[in-house]
Amino acid sequence: MKIIYLTDIHDGLNGLKRILTETEADMYLFSGDIIYKAFFSDDRIIDFCGLQEEFYAMMNSGKEELKPFDFATKIIRFPNKYSKELNDKAIQYRDLFQRAAKTMKEKYALIEALVQKYSKSHVLTLPGNYDIDLQYTALYERDLHRKSFDLLGLKFSGYGGAPIPTSGIPEKLAVVFHEYLKNGKNYSEPGDFFEEEKPDICVIHNPAYGYLDKIPGIGHVGSQGIRSYLDDNEPALVVSGHVHEDQGIIRKKNTIFLNPSNFGAVDSIAGFQYGGYYAEVFLENKKVTQVNLNRMRDGENICLMNVYNKEEGLVGENLHPNSDVDIESFVRK
Repeated sequence: MKIIYLTDIHDGLNGLKRILTETEADMYLFSGDIIYKAFFSDDRIIDFCGLQEEFYAMMNSGKEELKPFDFATKIIRFPNKYSKELNDKAIQYRDLFQRAAKTMKEKYALIEALVQKYSKSHVLTLPGNYDIDLQYTALYERDLHRKSFDLLGLKFSGYGGAPIPTSGIPEKLAVVFHEYLKNGKNYSEPGDFFEEEKPDICVIHNPAYGYLDKIPGIGHVGSQGIRSYLDDNEPALVVSGHVHEDQGIIRKKNTIFLNPSNFGAVDSIAGFQYGGYYAEVFLENKKVTQVNLNRMRDGENICLMNVYNKEEGLVGENLHPNSDVDIESFVRK
């Protein structure tokens, strides 16, 4: 089986079209952050983010356990309890919320149209923290979040989202990453989900703790629950994204962990990242045999390196010595 895997597409529809038309695979996997901006206008993004963050701050100071949309609704329902200025902001927030949801749904409809027109194979996707729940969109039939899919004897199971609030996204429509500590115990819905499904391939947006999840200056940010599952189980492949800075491949026992980094361009704490990365993954008899790291940029679509899964470990072959990604940094020990 051949899988083409890309993550963090970030509105990169031209690149996505090229992937579907210039490559061939048995399965295409997109694991989250399909969308990057909820508006086409920068001014509306600024207005929406500003109001959203202001409402979050007000709720935290008053210990309100509501989403900003619900808080805005409460303000509008009880106008005598709040100032006219706050009422006006609540009305503006709800209006921008609805506009954001409409714009994002239109973008997902464009992506579905691209897939239907150009894809010759199965396409499955996950929502990331920049997405809304895909069950509300045109991609609902491709949504792998908390679901499983069987193809050519392999079971794919997915869990999307990430345990962080993302400013500028309609928060009430986003996927909730259900993992938290309570009374000293860790509750993890993704961990429980994979424990129940026992897939051959785990598709996640937010990585497992300690596996390609390190942000410079912050440290490891991955899921403890998924890590706990993977400590006791050995799927053939775990693909993740979200942490663009921790690009790489790892073999742990019989499991291959892969994060090719972002496909779409993005501004991050590390500065502007052009992206364009995606991976080709080959499997035989429920074992990953080879992974190719590719990059699509400036009209080119090139293979940067091949990584072979041999008995003695992962062995890489660098095809472009002048690339900004080298074997030593990508193939982890």
